[in-house]
Amino acid sequence: MLIRLMIWVPAAVLLVGCAQQREVAFKMHTLNAESRFEAAGVCDMNNDSRLDIISGGFWYEAPAWKKHFIRDIPEQDNYYYDFANIPVDVDGDGWIDHVTVAWHNKQISWVRHPCDSNKPFEVIKIEDPGHFETAFGFDVNGDGQTDIVPNIFDGEPGWYEFKRDPQMPQGVNWIRHPLPKDAIGPGIGVGDINRDGRNDLVGGKGWAEHPADPKAEWVWHAEFDLGDASIPILVHDIDADGDLDLIWGIGHGYGLYWMEQGRNALGQRIWSRHEMDKSWSQAHAPILADINNDGRMELIVGKRYHAHNGKDPGANDPRVIYWYGFDIARQQWTRHVIAEGGPAGLGIAPAAADIDGDGDIDIIAPGKSGLYLFENLLR
Repeated sequence: MLIRLMIWVPAAVLLVGCAQQREVAFKMHTLNAESRFEAAGVCDMNNDSRLDIISGGFWYEAPAWKKHFIRDIPEQDNYYYDFANIPVDVDGDGWIDHVTVAWHNKQISWVRHPCDSNKPFEVIKIEDPGHFETAFGFDVNGDGQTDIVPNIFDGEPGWYEFKRDPQMPQGVNWIRHPLPKDAIGPGIGVGDINRDGRNDLVGGKGWAEHPADPKAEWVWHAEFDLGDASIPILVHDIDADGDLDLIWGIGHGYGLYWMEQGRNALGQRIWSRHEMDKSWSQAHAPILADINNDGRMELIVGKRYHAHNGKDPGANDPRVIYWYGFDIARQQWTRHVIAEGGPAGLGIAPAAADIDGDGDIDIIAPGKSGLYLFENLLR
């Protein structure tokens, strides 16, 4: 199935195309049309130097995408207890494990690779601090190791790092760093908002400042309200003016936005909200990647199919996946089609990577309507 670029211009907000934006075509591969897991991760699961795909209870072996069993995962209310698949070698044995979270049991866990990809994996609980919607991996403290940043809706918000310690169970010590209670709720992201060299945590209603002293409390700045924000909230210098802006979607309604960071006449930080697209709903899991090899990051985002089991506005509208390019000179966005009206959406935790090693970024699209790979045909 070949899907080619299309430019869309809405009446409400003009998105002007940019001459430098290269055309991209995608080929859709159906990995498992029956899969209903909403998260995916990309890593080399069998150490054969090829990138494989994790999605829920299975992993798919490149290049033929043979399905392998990982573990049985409970299902409740049409959701699996698996809202993230973050690849990371937790125990340092040279085999990639992954971290997952679940809403229903409030648990964050790591799934230990058995060092034989044909054996079941072990699920090891880290703790159960509250309801999780999903989580993503990011080096929060700049030590070169992936940390886990979950989105917590109640309980105890925080981010997690791990240290290998032979005295601890499974040889790993997990450390939760608390965040202000204001970080609870929809939306979370990571980036250096105040340009002090430390990564801050962005929430739906403000951001938490990373203190210079690792033992000090993070300071909350209630500077905006993003509403029912996506996960992650993307933190990126969109307009190339030297400060970091925000991109987010409305996870359970219509709307895709960006927030421009600036300064007023007194030098105080201010935020200006800009609408990008309100024509489709459930933009739950945006990604940044250089989709057309122009040296700049583009936005990849799509509909999370039946995020609330058909109860969200526009839940049964056609499934879509788009990428958006930003024209810095014109300060305007252009929308391009990856998939439209087909079976695929982007679930709660999709992935983007050069999975076939040909030099361009491909997209892994999990969701309640199946697991799909969109091969980027750019050469």
